[in-house]
Amino acid sequence: MTVSGGLVLPDPDRRAPGRGAHLHPATECLDLAVRRKAFPRAFKVPGPLDVTGLQEYVEQRDREEVVQKAATRPSAAV
Repeated sequence: MTVSGGLVLPDPDRRAPGRGAHLHPATECLDLAVRRKAFPRAFKVPGPLDVTGLQEYVEQRDREEVVQKAATRPSAAV
């Protein structure tokens, strides 16, 4: 992820210029990082940052993971 104009943005390809940071792409990890105010420290910027775009990305990844797990789960024989 990277920060631009006060926004924390996902950078899954790790190609954005500037300082980056890593976050496990899970809602629980994002919530914990927000509560601990980790993003301003990680990016070395003052003040709060908007994590809306990152939150949408992480929630989408969570939904895709649930669908993938459901698709690969063996069905029970009746």
